Amino acid sequence: MSNTEHENQKSLPIGIKNLSKSYGDVYALEDVSLDIKAGEFITLLGPSGSGKTTLLMTIAGFVSPDQGSIYFGQQEMTMTPPHMRGLGMVFQNYAIFPHMDVRGNIAFGMRKSGLSKTELNRRIDETLELIKLQGYGKRSADELSGGQRQRVALARALIKQPKVLLLDEPSLGLAPMVVTEIFRTLRALRDDETTIFLVEQNARRALQVADRGYVLERGQITLEGTGQHLLDDEKIQQTYLGKRA
Repeated sequence: MSNTEHENQKSLPIGIKNLSKSYGDVYALEDVSLDIKAGEFITLLGPSGSGKTTLLMTIAGFVSPDQGSIYFGQQEMTMTPPHMRGLGMVFQNYAIFPHMDVRGNIAFGMRKSGLSKTELNRRIDETLELIKLQGYGKRSADELSGGQRQRVALARALIKQPKVLLLDEPSLGLAPMVVTEIFRTLRALRDDETTIFLVEQNARRALQVADRGYVLERGQITLEGTGQHLLDDEKIQQTYLGKRA
């Protein structure tokens, strides 16, 4: 596939082939393979320590696998540096800059984009509208609630118009009403055909919005299916949705 074809696509498929990563004698990932279609919304579930974040960070390029390969479309990305992968990433801890206002935080990664000031401001305004923070552009980061900071972190990823978006537990520690807003925004992105890979503890919310889900346990995929299929699965209900047998 040519670079021009890549540029014209709104999203990209992700291919993960026989990926393994160990730390000493412990496998964080063991022979993991996934095929994610362009524009698909994928949710990854699993207990603490199962390898979820390691998998996400390997896709992002922050962790190098011991073996296996990662493809975006037909292009192998396994050894490509994170800043050259063309993806958006939202971390658990927001990772926004306290000395900047909201607009500055959102625009931070666009400094070398080549956009005119007018075009950049237009994108910032559109992104603020998407995350429902119109009128907050001049507020400093330390004036924001946890939910607002998470939405700013999401906006900073979205302004790049990434073809692949990775999210590491974006609802962690947020109030239920804020979680609803976060997932409403993610649902809109799903409708916009962005390829989304979500690691999330809130299984019900995540599977309701996902096209497909995977369960990762001890570094291996143990269950997969559509979002609705996993919601109906007895093991998922008992382990992640709090229902008793």
